[in-house]
This record gives sequence, C-alpha cells and structure tokens, in this order.
Amino acid sequence: MLLLLVHHIACDGWSFAPLTEDLTAAYETRRVASAEGHGHDSPALAPAVQYADYGLWQRDLLGDPDDPASPLAHQLAYWRRQLADLPEQVDLPFARPRPATPGYGGETLSVAWDAELHRRLSALAQETGTSLFMVLQAGLAALLTRLGAGTDIPVGSPIAGRTDQSLDRSVGFFRQHPRHPQRHLGQPRLP
Repeated sequence: MLLLLVHHIACDGWSFAPLTEDLTAAYETRRVASAEGHGHDSPALAPAVQYADYGLWQRDLLGDPDDPASPLAHQLAYWRRQLADLPEQVDLPFARPRPATPGYGGETLSVAWDAELHRRLSALAQETGTSLFMVLQAGLAALLTRLGAGTDIPVGSPIAGRTDQSLDRSVGFFRQHPRHPQRHLGQPRLP
C-alpha cells in the first residue's frame, strides 16, 4: 500500500494523472527488476517541461514588475486599481462571526437543478452573449447584494493555468485564483 500526500500548493488536480502514472511505471520497473535479480535503480523520466520552465516563460512574457513599461507592471497597476476599494470580506447580516483563529474547515452545499432551469439559464447566457458561468456569477453577486453584502463584491474563482500542451505532463500548481470585482449601482436586476 502506498499513501501519497501532496499539498495543493505543490500539485494541482491535473498533475495527479502524470504523477500517478509515473509512480506506477517506476514501481513496476523496480518490481520486475527485483524479480529478475537486477538492480533496483530505474531511470526517472523527467517531463520535457518542468514547473520552473513555466515560471521562466511567465517572466519572459510579462517582464519585470519593476520596469514600468513591462506588461506585468501594467497588469499589476490595473488590478490594484480595480481591487483597491473592494472589501477584504463580505459581511452578511445573518452570517456567524468569524472565529479569532481560523479553522480552515469547509462545508459543501449541494444544489440540484432541473433541466428546465439549466435550459433557461443557458438561453439567458446566449441572449446576453456571455457564458453560463458569467450568468451564474452575476446571479450570485446580485443575490449577495440583495442580502446586504453591499454593492462591491469580490468573487474569486480558480482558473486553469496550463495554456500550452507541453505542460500536460508537468507536475505543479498551475491554477490561478483571480478575484473578480462585482460592482452594482442601485438594485441589480436580472431578467
């Protein structure tokens, strides 16, 4: 039995397929070599692209944050402006107070949608030239506003960061977690 415990900062969900395939291949190579009386060393095959390569690509693409003309400096300035006035947390009138020491425990709320609701939401997305995700995010922000969270709501969502096929076999944390400012003026209205 083998237990593999990997912290999420070192490995995203996509990484588990190549990681388990590589571990299985290495184990099988050693098992066969041991059964045949050979040595136990098997050469590890490194992927063509390492996580460090991804970091270097990002640096080459975006430039130095200290260079005011770099794309990274422009993006950082843009997002600092966009996120400057957003609250650190959304306080709802019915929410329980936060504990002094975070527990990092989470809960799951499962919601079942019928096919008709899905069809109507998808039609709304198509009518407005947006994605179903954008419709749902706008609905969540409108609901939070109506529940008393205010008109500036930070909503975060993980997005995949593997933008090149050469990263498919690499192990690392490639996801990004941008915050999307949801700003409402007055009472939001959804069709």
